[in-house]
Amino acid sequence: MKSIRSYLIIAVLSAITLTSFLAALHGYRSSMAAAESLFDQQLSDTASLIASIYSKNSPQQKPPSGQAPDSHIAFQIWQDENTLLYRSANSPSQPVATFKNGFHDENFDGYRWRILVHHETAASYWIVVAERADIRFLLADNIVIESVAATLIGLPIAGLFIWIIVGHGLRLLRHLADELQKKQVDDLSILSLENPPQELKVVIDAINALFERLELSVARERRLSADAAHELRTPIAALKLHIHNLASDLPADNPTLLQLEKEATGLGHLIEQILHLYRISPEHYQADMSPLDLCELARQVIADQYSAFQHKKQSIELIGESCVINGDHFTLATLLQNLLSNANKYTPVQGHIKVRIEKSGSKIDLSVIDSGPGMKEAERERVFERFYRIDGDRHNSNEQGSGLGLSIIKMIVELYQAEIYFKESDFETGLAVVIVFPTSIEQRRLIS
Repeated sequence: MKSIRSYLIIAVLSAITLTSFLAALHGYRSSMAAAESLFDQQLSDTASLIASIYSKNSPQQKPPSGQAPDSHIAFQIWQDENTLLYRSANSPSQPVATFKNGFHDENFDGYRWRILVHHETAASYWIVVAERADIRFLLADNIVIESVAATLIGLPIAGLFIWIIVGHGLRLLRHLADELQKKQVDDLSILSLENPPQELKVVIDAINALFERLELSVARERRLSADAAHELRTPIAALKLHIHNLASDLPADNPTLLQLEKEATGLGHLIEQILHLYRISPEHYQADMSPLDLCELARQVIADQYSAFQHKKQSIELIGESCVINGDHFTLATLLQNLLSNANKYTPVQGHIKVRIEKSGSKIDLSVIDSGPGMKEAERERVFERFYRIDGDRHNSNEQGSGLGLSIIKMIVELYQAEIYFKESDFETGLAVVIVFPTSIEQRRLIS
C-alpha cells in the first residue's frame, strides 16, 4: 500500500472492527443467556399469576376455555394427567409437555414453545404455561441488535477521527518531505526540525548521516577532478612536446609520427571530454546564470574553432539574430563546441556547415546542419549513450572521436530543460541537429 495514512486507517479500523465483532459476539451470547433467564422468570411469574387467579375463582365460574392474555402465550390447568380443568384458546386439549416440574421445549400448533410445568401442591393441580420460542428469540435479537448497531454506526465516526488524528501525526513527515524537496541538488546541509517525535528523529538522523557521507564523497570527487585535470593534462602536454621534438628528426609524412600525433590529440580530447562530462553533471555542476546572447556566443565559438574548418576547407555559415537566453557561459559554450566539433568531424573536405539561431514564439531554436553522410533513423536514439560510436566511428570516418560528445550535449540539454532532435539536412546529404530552448521564467532555470 502506497499511503501510510490509508494503511494505518485500514489497519486500525480492521482491528477495531474485529475487536468489536468479538465483543459483540460475546455480548450477544451473554445477552441471549440473560434474556433467556429473564423470559423464563417472566414465564414463571405468569404461571404464578394464573395459579393465583384460578384459585380465587370457584369451579362454577371457570369457563371450559378462554383466551390467553397474549397470543404467543398458551396455558393449561390439569387436575391430573387425564383431566383438563382449563386451557387457553390457543392451546390444544392434550398435554403439551410431560407432567414434570421445570422447563421443557416442545412443538405444537406449528411452533416451537418454551414450556413451564408447575405443580400446585396445596390445590393439587398442574399449571402448564407455554411461550412461543420464535417470539422470544425475536425480542431478544432486537435487544441485542440495538446494542450492536450502536457499535456499527460508531465505526465510520471512529474512522473519521482516526483519519484526522493520523493526518495530524503525519504532518511532520510531510514537513520533512517539503524540506527535502526544497533542497538544491548541491545542498548537502543537515536537516533541522524543531522538537521532532522520537520515531521521526531516527529518520532525520539517518538522512543527516547520509548527507554527511555524501558531502565527504563529493569533496573527494572534486579533489579527484582537480587532481586528474592536472595529472592527466601534464603528461599529455609532455607527450606532445616530445612528439614535436621527434618531428624535427623525421620526415613530415612518417606514418609512425602521424599516428603518434593523432593518438596524442585523441587522448587529450578524450580527457577534456571526460572532465567536461564530470563538471556538467547535475550533482557537481554549479550554475552561474546570466543573460547571454546565444548568437554572439556561437560567433565566438566558431572563431575559436575556425582553424579546424579551414584545415578541411569547409565553409561554415552563421545565420541568426540576437537571441538572449538566461544561461551559463560554460555549458552553452561546451554545447556549441561539441555540436560544431561533430559537424566538422563528419562533414567531408570542402563540405558545408550551417549554424542557424532563431526565435520561434516563446522558444529559441538552435540548429547545426552539415553536408556529411547523415545518420540512420535506427541510430538516432543510441548516439546519446556514452562511448557509443556508430560502426566503431560514424560511417568509418578517419577522424577519431571519444564517443562522449553527444552524451555531453544531451546532458546540457536536460540541464536547460530543452529538447533535442534530428532531422534531414538542408543540403543534399547530411544531418541537422536541432535544440529547442524554453525561455519562460518557469523553465529557464538550470537546476530547479
